[in-house]
Amino acid sequence: MNDFWKGFKLMKPEDNEVFCIAYGSNLDETRMKQRCPSAEVFGTSVIGGYRLLFKQSMTGAYATIEQDANCCVPVVIYRITAEDELKLDRFEGYPKYYYKRDFLLPVWGLNGRKKKLRRNCIAYILHEYRMLGEPSEEYFDFLDRGYERWGFEKETLVKALEDSIGREAANLWLAEFYGEEDEHE
Repeated sequence: MNDFWKGFKLMKPEDNEVFCIAYGSNLDETRMKQRCPSAEVFGTSVIGGYRLLFKQSMTGAYATIEQDANCCVPVVIYRITAEDELKLDRFEGYPKYYYKRDFLLPVWGLNGRKKKLRRNCIAYILHEYRMLGEPSEEYFDFLDRGYERWGFEKETLVKALEDSIGREAANLWLAEFYGEEDEHE
């Protein structure tokens, strides 16, 4: 072997792949593809010991996760490239608004079968000092449709809104969002 090549590591295709967690608007595959053109759904999982919340950023209130031993958050796992991760870093406002955390997660394929290996996955998390807030209807709709699409229990989404703006306010907000009539009229 030529001495020139001894210091180089042969890159395998999997060296360039990143597994990325989606629990907010990235549950929408079209939006994720716009942000990360090579993104493909790898499967779904659940992050135990975390809860979903809505917190303020510069342009509104967005989904984030925060530690809570009594909760869990359903997620979609995308396989993206390292280049797409850099694009997502810019889009998510990393590291100013979001930081990244690694989770070692079991993954279920779209066929419902558990994959053999756990995957190291990155999640973008809003900094904890951010204030809780009320999401826009448009943003909440992305999550609502995402939960519907992936078969996730909407109880997690409802609880996130309750924990972020209060139970009474959330009940009124959800009644308006889903177009439910007041039963007392």
